[in-house]
Amino acid sequence: MTDIEIKTGMTDAECVRLDKYYTENTFELGPNLLKQGIKPGEVRNTLLLKNVDRDVIEYLRSQAVAMHKSQTAIINDLVHEKLAVGG
Repeated sequence: MTDIEIKTGMTDAECVRLDKYYTENTFELGPNLLKQGIKPGEVRNTLLLKNVDRDVIEYLRSQAVAMHKSQTAIINDLVHEKLAVGG
């Protein structure tokens, strides 16, 4: 047994495969705030939608599915539409 096999319980080939997988495939533990336009240091100034009406949540969910967008993108579209009309 090699040192890696003793320490990890995996073969060298398994370690190389997992290393390659996690190097090439990034994963996110939570929402990617940068993709949502929230810069580092601005998180505390961001609206957190935990007290939204059930009707609003259902509307956002159904629109997101129908338009193949995220719920955040639907909110952005609605706000931009409202701004465009001047209200």
